[in-house]
Amino acid sequence: MAFLLVFLPLLGGCAEQRDTGTEQDRQPQADEETQPQETQPAAGTETPPEEPEEPERENIVVTFTAAGDNLIHNTLSFDSRQDDGSYDFAHVYAGIRDEIAGSDVALYTQEVPLDDTVGAYPTLSAPKSVAAAMADLGFTAASLANNHMADKGAEGARQTIAALEENGIAVVGARDDESEVGSYVILEVKGVRIGLLAYTYGLNAGLGGSDWMVDRIGTQKITEDVEALRPQCDFLAAAMHWGTEYQQTPSDGQREFAALLSSLGVDLIIGSHPHVLQPAQWIDREAGTEQTLCIYSMGNFVSGQREQDRLLGGLLRLELEFGPEGRFIGFKSAAIDGVVTHYEKGNKGFRLYMLEDYTEELAYRHGLHDYDLPFTLDFLTQRMAGMEASLAR
Repeated sequence: MAFLLVFLPLLGGCAEQRDTGTEQDRQPQADEETQPQETQPAAGTETPPEEPEEPERENIVVTFTAAGDNLIHNTLSFDSRQDDGSYDFAHVYAGIRDEIAGSDVALYTQEVPLDDTVGAYPTLSAPKSVAAAMADLGFTAASLANNHMADKGAEGARQTIAALEENGIAVVGARDDESEVGSYVILEVKGVRIGLLAYTYGLNAGLGGSDWMVDRIGTQKITEDVEALRPQCDFLAAAMHWGTEYQQTPSDGQREFAALLSSLGVDLIIGSHPHVLQPAQWIDREAGTEQTLCIYSMGNFVSGQREQDRLLGGLLRLELEFGPEGRFIGFKSAAIDGVVTHYEKGNKGFRLYMLEDYTEELAYRHGLHDYDLPFTLDFLTQRMAGMEASLAR
């Protein structure tokens, strides 16, 4: 517009010029030729080359990957303890390393505080080296808005924030400074602004009067945040820690808040907390606007739980298409793949596998059989097929 404001008056000025000569002056003389004559370039000059046309600008495609709850139980920490007393979680995630690396945006839920202690349920905590493992995988952002984030009090939450940020992971839904309330996470990728929000239904413990540290679900809070952030970004995603644990279908409350988020202009909703997969839903918006994609629950990314449904999570892969100017056009592609938490007898050998790489032999060796609990590849495959079907449109 700055160029147009300068340029348009010049056009107007040229249009206003008038010929002040007399009628006689304007008539051709009898001995003058009235045919147009070619103008020859002056000697020693060359005709300037034509300016090449600018190539048409292409649309921008941003890859967005999302995972569920990184639920580090004490059994996972014990299995990751090294001879020197340190903790290295790289082996847990090695089987899926290539699945996340290279994503423009990769978001997950860090379910437990990272304060270099090993906490047992119901007060969970894990070593800070988890943050390094997640950064090494390729995650760029983590939601800390979940019910376990206060398990080690305000200090545990502060140490978690520091551990993630030291490893280059943006923290969503939590902060360690009250002056940051009202500030938001915006990731700039390929010239596109991706806004991120995160909320939890509640906390299992208190934060010593520092309730501002973690964002809670509430109609007024969500409305104010979205209305403030939406104009500042080209795409807006919200991570929601909600619903009822171990339920395969979303609650009425989940559906109500999903409808609210969509109506406010949120493009993507990523659910967590139930610890099992819940279906996807495409939510209609006003005509001419892309639908909101809601995954009601991504399940566990990793956990030490003892039910086969809780050992299967989703890895959401999206291609987001934007116009050259950054306007969100729509979801170019959307897919979700299964991730299996495998461990052997005695809670040893924790390792994540993509479901497509998991075998009958591995399922037969799974540590759940130690507890006389079922664990079959057929169950995992059927559950994931239902999830994939819900994502289709």
